[in-house]
Amino acid sequence: MNSKENFEKFKSSLPKNSYAIIIKDNENGMSEFMAYDTTTENKVTNGYVILRGFIELMETQLDSVIVHGQAAIFRELEVTKPEIEGKPKQKGNVTIVDFKK
Repeated sequence: MNSKENFEKFKSSLPKNSYAIIIKDNENGMSEFMAYDTTTENKVTNGYVILRGFIELMETQLDSVIVHGQAAIFRELEVTKPEIEGKPKQKGNVTIVDFKK
């Protein structure tokens, strides 16, 4: 089954008069995406322009999209510093830190 056939099952469940992007991870560790336009008018609307912009970014600047996605995820993570016993000690050009257990 090719990618287009794989996405056909989503077509009937999409809301009418809208734009949608479906992203699906496949078993090869890659992602596939399909864009849908379920509007009935043949007009250039704000939604259509945004949809085309997303498609253009995915096709031409995928690395940048991935970096921005990783940055967004990192911002949401709660990062805590580990507690240490005593003060770090210097031994030449090496710093020794005793982390609490």
